[in-house]
Amino acid sequence: MGPTSEAHIETGDLERRGPTMTTRILLVDDHPIVREGLKTVLQRRPGWEVIGEASNGAEALEKAGALQPDVMVLDITMPKMNGLDVCRIIRQRSPAMEVLFVTQHDSPQMMREALSAGAKGYVVKSNAARDLLDALEVVSQHRVFTSVKSARE
Repeated sequence: MGPTSEAHIETGDLERRGPTMTTRILLVDDHPIVREGLKTVLQRRPGWEVIGEASNGAEALEKAGALQPDVMVLDITMPKMNGLDVCRIIRQRSPAMEVLFVTQHDSPQMMREALSAGAKGYVVKSNAARDLLDALEVVSQHRVFTSVKSARE
């Protein structure tokens, strides 16, 4: 983190995150194999901790409220509530929590909708091996990261 980011950290954040500034992550995807794969990759990174998982939009909101992650990694197409609606609600309830979409939708229009809903990041699953770690790092610093390059190109 740069000096300007550190100047805006509140005392409660320091107590929750500890001296090493762990980034706390909530994974939300309706496919268990996707959540497990994301968890495996993300937990290898020092300073990142997956603190919870959810399989649908309603559960995502419940766990986000209870766990207060720094970043929610979220799919768009899910049962009970889609990710765009979850993101809009998170923006209202927990403005400091960032949202990174990891989705199958390789569409500039869908990316614009996600950013308009309040997300800071958008990664297409077909590009996740290349972009996920960088995206999460950027989003955790409250900056925007997008990756919409068709796998067909």
